[in-house]
Amino acid sequence: MEVPMKHLKRAFFAMAFMALGISAHAQYVITHAKMAMPGQQKGIYYALPRTVIKLDLIIDETELIEGPCSDYAYMVGANDYITSDGMEYHLRDIRMSTYAEADPSATFFVSMSPRKDDAAAFYLTSKGILQGVGIMGGELIEPTVVEEACKASNQDRIFKFQYGNGMRGRDQLARSAAEMINRIREEKIKLLTGFQETAFTLDTYRQMYADLDAMEQEYLSLFVGKRIVNTVVQTVYVTLTKDVPSQTVGSFSEEKGFSSYDLGLGNTLTVQAISLQTTGSINPPSQSAVETLSHDNKLFYRIPETAYVKVSLGDDVLIERRETLAQFGVFMLAPLGRTKLGLDPNTGQIISMGME
Repeated sequence: MEVPMKHLKRAFFAMAFMALGISAHAQYVITHAKMAMPGQQKGIYYALPRTVIKLDLIIDETELIEGPCSDYAYMVGANDYITSDGMEYHLRDIRMSTYAEADPSATFFVSMSPRKDDAAAFYLTSKGILQGVGIMGGELIEPTVVEEACKASNQDRIFKFQYGNGMRGRDQLARSAAEMINRIREEKIKLLTGFQETAFTLDTYRQMYADLDAMEQEYLSLFVGKRIVNTVVQTVYVTLTKDVPSQTVGSFSEEKGFSSYDLGLGNTLTVQAISLQTTGSINPPSQSAVETLSHDNKLFYRIPETAYVKVSLGDDVLIERRETLAQFGVFMLAPLGRTKLGLDPNTGQIISMGME
């Protein structure tokens, strides 16, 4: 039986009206930030987090100062002595930590209905990361601080017993200093063997020996030079992605230290993440659907991925451990409306859910 055209038109307009009615009653419309038109609609932006890897490089910076009598080091039997001023660097330790920041590629615009009777509260961190809708979610973990690792040397750069100018003056200084070193060593032996007739307490003996030893080292510095060590912390921030899971962030050498721009010196410092596919069984919406479509009464959240993170200096693996990387995970949609959602602002995962 053939359906009259006028009935088809009525059915078409009825369906169109129903579709408009459903859209009109959408309390929230979620759109990716790059597709939003905030000038024409009321709403807010929220972001899901991405994981930043923070590397704190604890480096001993040693200033080498040549002694004025380095050419006469043989007088005191010194073989290891500084022959010219310079710098040396030693990588003492690398400490890795993670923290969350707003992900520009996971920022969304929420367009809200003008009705106020059933509007839910959106909770965001100061960084714009979503914590919850209707209820507060988790707390944001702040980056760790390792300032206590910094240590400045209190060693004096001045050679206390230096005097005389020119080669003749240095020759005289070397001979005088070598003679003083021999005398100090004799006095130290007398203390150890109990040669003195005067009795002292044990603490007094220790202090006298320490004073003699300090004086000997100061005279020796005229020949071997001085090493002034300062411990500093250099921080590197790394944000890996699924498309770029490995990144060379700098290089380190004992001659030049750490450099984040000159990769031709020393060994390169590389950070790599290897996904463990903990979200491999989930069927998420396509990237196109996330970025181009609007979603009524639904909220984007994230299921994070677990990965092995390796930090290598040249061929040596310095750190290797499992970490949760938010941006390696998948986007999912959760219902909005009368649903209360609490999110972990460090991963974007839902951690609590309730109904009104």
